[in-house]
Amino acid sequence: MIEADSFTHTIAALLLLGRLGDIVSTRLITPTLRLEANPVVRRFGWRFAWASLLLVLVPYYSAALGIAALVVSLMVSASNLSRGWMYRTLGEAAADELMLRVARQGRRGTALGFLFSGAAFVVVSGVVLMLLSGSARAPSYWFGVGIVIYGIAIALHGTAFILRLFRRAALGEPAV
Repeated sequence: MIEADSFTHTIAALLLLGRLGDIVSTRLITPTLRLEANPVVRRFGWRFAWASLLLVLVPYYSAALGIAALVVSLMVSASNLSRGWMYRTLGEAAADELMLRVARQGRRGTALGFLFSGAAFVVVSGVVLMLLSGSARAPSYWFGVGIVIYGIAIALHGTAFILRLFRRAALGEPAV
């Protein structure tokens, strides 16, 4: 039996908030997952997205890993919500068409360069926090780890999204 203290319960509750924020904001922005950057969620759909709520159990295995998962969930939710107004206003199909039009006029290398540069700044921020924490035993260290993971996720999921978008643009695929 796993015993947990109030800190662990708090991390789990905040992780639940972060996961719900990610799922609900994604649902508001892209109900058909057409604009979803995460290829795993795109492939397996909403059932997988809802199943990701099981991540709230991670802090009961390791509070440190729970903190890292919490940071990623909160950051993804924040990112979704910060641009959600535009996608909700345009609608999923119009937002998809806008991105396709931009991809047809832009260059894949430029898009990837901006993506990787932004992700690198996020990763560096996480590494700085890890270094400032003084020890892997400090919760702030694992907060930094979460920031690093988020930066890597931006790079990986963003790359998949950009490559898919530019491939669709090159094929002349219409928005759905």
